[in-house]
Amino acid sequence: MNSPSIAFLLPSFNSQRIGQRQEFLDNLNKYVKGQSLVILDSLEDEGKWPNLTIVKFSHRGHFGDSFRTGLSAALNFGAEKIVTFENYSAENAAWFVDYINGGNLIESGKRTFREMVATELSNMVSFGNSYNNFSFNRILTREAATLLVDTKLNRKSFMVESINMLNAHGIYTTEIIKREYGNKREKIDLGEIAESIIKSFNKTSINFSIISSLSYLINISMVYMSLSLGFFYPLAVLLGGEISGFSNFIVNEKINFGNKGFLSSAYRFGKFNAFILGVVGFDIFIISFISRYLITLGRADFAMVSTVSIVFVSAVSLFLTNKLVWNNGSHRRIFVE
Repeated sequence: MNSPSIAFLLPSFNSQRIGQRQEFLDNLNKYVKGQSLVILDSLEDEGKWPNLTIVKFSHRGHFGDSFRTGLSAALNFGAEKIVTFENYSAENAAWFVDYINGGNLIESGKRTFREMVATELSNMVSFGNSYNNFSFNRILTREAATLLVDTKLNRKSFMVESINMLNAHGIYTTEIIKREYGNKREKIDLGEIAESIIKSFNKTSINFSIISSLSYLINISMVYMSLSLGFFYPLAVLLGGEISGFSNFIVNEKINFGNKGFLSSAYRFGKFNAFILGVVGFDIFIISFISRYLITLGRADFAMVSTVSIVFVSAVSLFLTNKLVWNNGSHRRIFVE
C-alpha cells in the first residue's frame, strides 16, 4: 500500500469491546505501510500503533452526523482515500488491502431477500446498477467524499443515497461481489428499506415517471382509438405500443437524460424498441388468452383487464429499460469467488 494519505473512518467504534477495538487497530497497524489517519470516536492509547495517527471526534447519537463529521475531518487532514468498514472484526480490518490503489470501491456479498428487493427497487427508480446497496466496506476518493460530506446522511439509507449521488455526478464506482463475505450482518428493517427507496428518487426519475405516465395514456388511447376504427386487436396494440414507445424514447433520450449523438441514440432505441415489441407480444398473448378462456367477461370487464395488463407489462418493461437501456454505466459490478 503506497499512498500515505489514507484515512480510516470508524464511527461508533466506542460501542465495541475494548479487546475487539485493540485487536482491530492492531491489524490496521500491521497492514498499513507508512503513516495513515484513523478517525474514530473513542479514546485509545495512540502509542500502541506507530503507523496510525489517531484523530478523535465527538461521538453523536445520530449515525449520519458522526459519519459526516468523520468525513469532514478526513478531508481537512488531506486524506486522498477514506476507508469505511462493514464491521470491526479483526478479519475485516484488512478487507481494503487488495483494492486501495483503485478508485471508489464497494465490497459486498450475497444479498438477503430484503436487501435484494430494496436494492433493485432503488436501482429502478434511480437508474442505478448496484448489486448490494447496503454494504459498509467502502473506499471513497477525495472527490467522492467532498460530494458526500454535505448530504443528509442516514444509517443504512446512506449507502443507497451515496451510490446514486456519485453516479448522478458522473463519479464511477466499482463493486466487488464475493461469494463468502464477512460475518452475519445486521438485519435491515422495513423503515430503512422504505427510506432508502424514497431517497433514490431524483429529478431524472421524477421526470421519467411523468413522461412514462403520459406514454401509458398515449398507449391506451391509441389502442382504443384503433379498435374503434375497426383495427384488428393485435395491430391496434402494436400501433399503440410503437407510437407511445417512440415518443417516450425521444423525450427521455434527448430531454430528460440529455444524451447526444445519433449512433449511440440509435443503438439505445434498437434495444428499447426490442423491449417494446416484447411487451406488445406479451400483451397480445394475455388478451388472447383472456378472450379465449374467459368468454364470460363483459365489455367493461374486458376493457378493465386489458388496461391492467397494459399497465402491468409496462411496469415490467420499465424495470428492464432502466437497467439495460438508460443505465448510465457509472457503477461497475465484478463477481469473484
